[in-house]
Amino acid sequence: MLPMFYKRLTAVSSTAHTDLNIEANDYRFAESANVIPVGVSEFSQLLSHYPIVFIKSDTGYTPVSVVGTEAGQNLFVDESGKWLVPYLPAYVRRYPFTVASVSEQSKSLTVCIDETYTGCNREGRGDALFNQDKSQTEYLQKTSQFLQQFELDFRRNKLFTEKLVELDLLESTEATFIPEGAKKGRKLDGFFVVNRERLKQLDQADVQELHQSGALELIYLHLASLARFSALFNSNLVNS
Repeated sequence: MLPMFYKRLTAVSSTAHTDLNIEANDYRFAESANVIPVGVSEFSQLLSHYPIVFIKSDTGYTPVSVVGTEAGQNLFVDESGKWLVPYLPAYVRRYPFTVASVSEQSKSLTVCIDETYTGCNREGRGDALFNQDKSQTEYLQKTSQFLQQFELDFRRNKLFTEKLVELDLLESTEATFIPEGAKKGRKLDGFFVVNRERLKQLDQADVQELHQSGALELIYLHLASLARFSALFNSNLVNS
């Protein structure tokens, strides 16, 4: 199963993509996503714009930024494909690239691209992947480095969320908003947050471990970000 946004993956090669360019300025590929997976290293930058919560799957919990109050809605992308706030989650920035194993036996990862992205072109618009001598351009080299860091960050997610589960800190919750003058409110549910009372009740040893690992700071950033739900429900996305 392909990751969210991706329709078809092809391994990047100097043979198949000698003349391929990427013009990455259209984010309509993300317009129907109401949550975006995020990495723990992003929390401090995400805080100003997005609520950070956790969703549960068969493989565990994943931190996500909430970008819409309804399924199929992303309030941060306009009709022209522009992203409306300065910070784009890394998951959005990596598209149309990702990494994948070339085989089930191989542990090495290969840079792949989704050529169905509207910004992929062979007319010279945007950034080229290869030079005329078929060597990688600086753009592709930096993209590869970014993808490696992205993978490392998302591995840190697993360690962080597993610790939250071990300490029984996560609880299912919902966000409700009643517009002024309205009789009926709007509700967003299906996500998890850290329970503040359980956090306060942790013993000193657990708190010290969370502090030393950096997890305690991440928890506080997550909790502070929940204040962004108000702006999200009001569609007031830009900080004053």
